[in-house]
Formats: sequence, C-alpha cells, structure tokens
Amino acid sequence: MTPLPPLGYAAPMPHGARHRIAVVDSELCDACGLCMPLCPPAAIHMTRRGLAVDPVTCTGCEKCIAPCPVRALAMIDAGG
Repeated sequence: MTPLPPLGYAAPMPHGARHRIAVVDSELCDACGLCMPLCPPAAIHMTRRGLAVDPVTCTGCEKCIAPCPVRALAMIDAGG
C-alpha cells in the first residue's frame, strides 16, 4: 500500500496551470515568522534574506495574508 502524503501536502500544479500564490514584499517584511505556521503546505521559509514563499508549494489558500502585522504578503497570479 502506498503511504499517504503528509497533511498539508500540495501536489504541484500542472505545467501551464494558472493559480494565485503568495509573495513576500521584502521591503515591508520584518521576518517575524507569524505566517510560517499558518501555511498548510509549509511553503513559507526563512532564508538569509528573510521570508520567502516557494511558488511551487504554495496552494494560494491565503491563510498567511490577513495575519501579517506589516501587510508584507500579497497574492499574485502565477503560472501559465
């Protein structure tokens, strides 16, 4: 039997599919990390430059957007 993927796993979108993803405005982001545990597929990561969203893993759920205290996260159209 094939094991199930972990909770929060998001299969990558088919090549050319259009969807919305979160992006971080590095000018506004204070790297507080509040958004990281809110992301179901764990697409938000801390880097040396601050927070970054993996565009392949992001499902576009928008759970990270409203809680950001400095409004550093936004949704953009991606793919296609």
